[in-house]
Amino acid sequence: MNRLWLIGILMISFFLLAVLKHKEVSSLRTYFKSSRLIKLQKFNEAKVGKSLKDQELLELWESMLTGRSAPLSRWMKNRYQVLGLNHIFTPSGFHLSAVLWPLMKVFQTSRTQFIILALVSCGILFLPGFMALKRMLLIKVQQKIFGLKTGFALALVIDVLFGNFQESPLSFSYSFLFLGIIYSGVKGIGLVFWFFIAQMILALFQGNLVSPLLILVSPILNFIFAIMMPALFILAIPLASWQVLWGLKILTFLQYCVDLSAQVVNYIPFWEIHFGMLILTSLFLFKHFKIFLLLMLFLSNSLNLDLNKAPGLTSYEFKPQGSIIKFVSKTESDLIYYSDGKCERKLIRGFWWEKCSPKKRSTYRKKIKKLLHL
Repeated sequence: MNRLWLIGILMISFFLLAVLKHKEVSSLRTYFKSSRLIKLQKFNEAKVGKSLKDQELLELWESMLTGRSAPLSRWMKNRYQVLGLNHIFTPSGFHLSAVLWPLMKVFQTSRTQFIILALVSCGILFLPGFMALKRMLLIKVQQKIFGLKTGFALALVIDVLFGNFQESPLSFSYSFLFLGIIYSGVKGIGLVFWFFIAQMILALFQGNLVSPLLILVSPILNFIFAIMMPALFILAIPLASWQVLWGLKILTFLQYCVDLSAQVVNYIPFWEIHFGMLILTSLFLFKHFKIFLLLMLFLSNSLNLDLNKAPGLTSYEFKPQGSIIKFVSKTESDLIYYSDGKCERKLIRGFWWEKCSPKKRSTYRKKIKKLLHL
């Protein structure tokens, strides 16, 4: 029963991600502002007088609490992406479970736990953003009423019909994939293996490489973060000087674990995920070892010689509407200048990818100043 559930979760997730990827490749989305996220002013005040390292750790702390990862450096984001820890910066079920776990252990009656979830849901419902967290609260409430699997399925149907599915379909797909595996009932090494398959599916659509050592490293890191997360939430209120001191000590330890793990996974070559790799994984999963070994001989080399990273799914894309002013052809890319912006076009993995940006307002201001001086 668990295997049928898991296969269904993987197939539906694959279909959702394929539809979103097709939509991204076939059309450009209109440029728009991102949804407003909460900014904790206390963290800006705590940065005063701190070293650059401590300031970066405080930005990491705030990102874990609010999902506002813009202040983080590209280097730090890449560290977490390589280790499959992007969910740390998206307040969702991981954060909710980490924070509510102590309360659920103290108040073990079903009625009391339902009241706690209802109160938390009412508090977060009116906050901007936090789509994944709101979806997770809906799932938890439904599970208290209808059970683990039925509540999960019913909550996602409600989210599609009346929730925030239209605003964040990609977040919905991630939630469906990983939460579906968690609620399958599989435990231990089997759960770790299915999580790794989920990471391979995401890598296929995001154009990322995957390290086989993530099978060992990822569950350890998630366990460490799950233990430390409640302490980081408690220390963030009201963020007094002694709370900042202890919070920085915890974050220093967490970042040390992340840096060490990132170095370890680099000792083994990364896998390039393609359809052939997914077929091999499926054969191994269903114990068709003879066919698995035969295909290994044919698919020992990469099926894709273009090692450039394909652009990932994005929610913010600008589409020029003005006339073409200039066309510049380079060796690796083409630049097209429009009256209201510019686009860079590259051929990556057999597809033409365009990255467009609007013309900066400062250029208009400079032209006006020049005309005034003349």
